[in-house]
Amino acid sequence: MGQDIFIHEEIRNDELLKLMHEMRQERTSEKMLEVLKLAAASSFIVPVDAASDGRYSFHAVGDNKGRRFVVAYADTGSFMTSEKSEDPKGVKASFEDLMEVVTEASLRLDGVIINPGAAEVIFGKELIESIKGQMAPSDESEQTVDMHVAEPSEYPSGLKDMLKQFALDETRVSKVWVRLLATADGSMMRWLIGVETSAQGDERQYIFDTLKRFITPTLGNVESIVASSDEDYVKQAIKDVKPFYERT
Repeated sequence: MGQDIFIHEEIRNDELLKLMHEMRQERTSEKMLEVLKLAAASSFIVPVDAASDGRYSFHAVGDNKGRRFVVAYADTGSFMTSEKSEDPKGVKASFEDLMEVVTEASLRLDGVIINPGAAEVIFGKELIESIKGQMAPSDESEQTVDMHVAEPSEYPSGLKDMLKQFALDETRVSKVWVRLLATADGSMMRWLIGVETSAQGDERQYIFDTLKRFITPTLGNVESIVASSDEDYVKQAIKDVKPFYERT
């Protein structure tokens, strides 16, 4: 593992830290959902341990029940003050990266603990697996199912607010459309989010992936497809439909 992989930039997630503190005082499912929504769109610092042979591994901690959690920090300040080393090493990770680590069977982890200590928040493996399952792409057999485009009769709680917040914060997003894909019998549904953006290439894909992570906790058991409004199938789905959001 080369030195250049270690994070040197400052990570700040002030709103996430505020919500984490509030959740310590008010442990409700609503507050947990708020934390999860922000965490899904945030970056973290994951400390690594150095072995005598020069190899590195992710830092994990255990509890009195024998469970093991990978450690992540939501801000540089907590990382620097909590790690015991004089020169702590860490790597930058998205929430999706943390999910991949937690669900890697060989690591035998029980979840992720963010900012261990007085303000810690723990996401257990069962919750992580549930979120990851919702974010997983559909397989080829599902993609061949005949699905029709429909106007949503109602929206999941929080979805509109999350879409507006993301579009306002991400200045490269100019328009957002929301459509519902469903089979004729209603047995299968997908949320289709069409996005018009000035970003190109990897930056465009990063926006789509981040938006998908951002809204997933609001969607229950229904998956989402986030794609460019330039895609042919998206063009057909949003034809003659006003955007849900349009930057003014």
